[in-house]
Order: sequence, then structure tokens, then C-alpha cells
Amino acid sequence: MATSPAKYTFPKIFKRLVNQKDNKIRHFIELRESRAYRQQKGNVLVQGLKTINELKNEGFSFESLAVTATKDPYTESDIKYPALQAIQNPDAFRANNLYLVDVDLTRRILGTASRPGRHELFAEVKIPDQPLPSKENIDRLLVFDHVNDPGNLGTLVRTAKGLGWSAGVTTTGTCDMYNDKTIRSSRALSLRWPFKLVDIKELVSFLRSYDMTPVVADMMPEVGSEASGDLWSPVEGGISSKQSRTTKANPTGNVGLGSGLWFWNFRGKTQEVPKRVALILSSEHKGVQGLDDELRVSIPMAGGVESLNVASAGSMLMYEFNRLLAVTDKRQ
Repeated sequence: MATSPAKYTFPKIFKRLVNQKDNKIRHFIELRESRAYRQQKGNVLVQGLKTINELKNEGFSFESLAVTATKDPYTESDIKYPALQAIQNPDAFRANNLYLVDVDLTRRILGTASRPGRHELFAEVKIPDQPLPSKENIDRLLVFDHVNDPGNLGTLVRTAKGLGWSAGVTTTGTCDMYNDKTIRSSRALSLRWPFKLVDIKELVSFLRSYDMTPVVADMMPEVGSEASGDLWSPVEGGISSKQSRTTKANPTGNVGLGSGLWFWNFRGKTQEVPKRVALILSSEHKGVQGLDDELRVSIPMAGGVESLNVASAGSMLMYEFNRLLAVTDKRQ
């Protein structure tokens, strides 16, 4: 009588989770879905071997590591990278608990938007304590006010980190820095980027305590309007008579595309680029509320475009501020 070939046996150090109603599975799902639960537990989920290795190398501690693998592989060759790497070298990850799940459970835990593979890894990691550096160690701050799309938030954190904006502030109403979409779009940099949550009513006084000048990103005012009276560019100066010619299709006049940043709403103060900038970004639908007296900055755009996506606009503004501040430093 023929016998079935022996099946592969997973290392006993791994525990197989098989039911969505299992307390550990429910715990993982709630970590992804609930901001309050993440705050209560102090942990968050991260996905992918590259991200897990980066966090491990930076000293993060893992409560759990989960490996996506079929329930009944016949040979080790049925388990593919990166799952196989974790199964062969579990001690390398220094996780307190090791689990096996099938791909359907992984998709339920991580959500379909995460598009996990059949051999995916994910981990439960402790949310780090990352206070803002002292004001002596910060020269630029990125401020999020009611940025409620986690994909935009994550993209901006990733860009800020890459452009040297080393810390930030979020106001109440901004989505969670540890939302799974924020972590995914930031490549988990939101776990390694210091920020502070500040009530919008206390924002200006907090920024002043850091000797920062609040600068609100806003749409370019229509040239000729009262708001445009003090429009100023570090490159071109004030608005010339030629630039002030507006049309219905081009309400910002001939303020040149590619001419850099334009500032306004100086309220009688000296027209200059602030040396210590707190760039305030908000949802393109609402705009920043309650900061009417603060300096504004805009990007010239062609007619027919009302606004830019906040991640696109914020990225350009950070880059341009870097360029302007570098020029200012060279002149001093």
C-alpha cells in the first residue's frame, strides 16, 4: 500500500493561528483599525521584510512576528522568500512571539489595500517615544492641520525626512501618524520622525516658543485683490505693472510659473524669507482656519487649476524653502 510523502514540519517555536475569532487575530485587526486601541496598547503593525529589518537595525523591539505560509507544505521549497528567511532564522528578528498564518488571514489582518503576498511578513512593533528635539536643534518644522488623508500624511512625512525637515507638529483633526496607510506611504518613517500633537488654539504660541515663524500654505490671491497688495517674491520682488494684468482665465496675472515662492499677508512686517520656518499645511478642501494674521506662502499656477493636492504642494514648498534658506545662509 502506497504511503503519502511526509509533510514539512514547521519549527515548534512558531504557533499557527487559524481562526479569525482567535484573540490574537482580533488583536492584530484592532491594531490596524482603531487609533484608540493602538494608543492603549502602545503598539502598531508594520509590513514587509525590508521595513522590519530597518526597524530591527534601529533598535525597535517586536512583540510579535507573523509569517504567511500555507498550512501543509510538503517540502521547505514550497515556502518562498521572505517567509522562508524568517522560518530559517527566527532568532534574527528578536520577536517575543512567532506566528504562522495563511494568506487569507494575513489579508484580513493587514487589509486588502496592503496587497500582501502569499509569503508576507508582518510584525507588531512598539510605538517609540519620540519627543521633539530642543529648539536649538530645529530650524524648520512641518505642521499638519486637518490633513485627514493618511496617504497624503505619509507621503509628506517621507518627503520631509528626505528633505531634512526633521520634526513636525500635528493638530487635533489630523489623521493618525500610525494609521496603517500612513505607515505604508511613509515607508514606516512616521515611526522614526519626531512630532508633537498640539491643539490648534495653542499652535501659534507653541511655534513662537520655538522661535518659529508660522507660514501658512495657501492659494495664490487674485492679483489686484486686497489680499494681493503685499505679494512679494524673494526672486522678483513685488508685483510689477506687467504682472498685475489679469484675465478671467488667469486671475493671478502674469506671475511667472517657476518663479518660486510668493509670500503675502505681511501685515506691515518686513518682506523677507523667515529664517526659522514652521510651514503649516492643511486639507486642500478646508484650508487652515483661525490663523488669519499669519504670513502666507503660495505657488504660482496656471489658470484653471484651483489647488494642488496637499502632498504635492507641501513637497514643492519644502524643497523651495530649502533652496531659499540655503541662499540666505550663503549671503550671511
